[in-house]
Amino acid sequence: MKKTGFQATKAMLNKITPEIEAQFAKANQDNAEMIVDLAKVLIPERTGTNRALIRNMAGADGSQLIDFGPKSKVIEGNRGPRPFVNPALAGTKKKRAARSRKAVKDAIKAVK
Repeated sequence: MKKTGFQATKAMLNKITPEIEAQFAKANQDNAEMIVDLAKVLIPERTGTNRALIRNMAGADGSQLIDFGPKSKVIEGNRGPRPFVNPALAGTKKKRAARSRKAVKDAIKAVK
């Protein structure tokens, strides 16, 4: 029996899903490391201990949790400017989006 367009698309998506998850896990890790590296450069505190406390932790599902350290709230205030968090996120936004798009493209190429 010949597959219809819908059936072929569904079969391809079922094959792509594990590959996309693997590619996104790697992209998320790279994106988190890039944010952490930039935040460490931008933090106004001059001590190395505050820089060392900025880190990312991997989740079981491929997600990344970025911990900006205990000083982030003291430095930033509740709703005040976030001198090293927001610039790190904004400065890496385009690169992170490009890396995510590339992960999808690479996953599609891998299963074709």
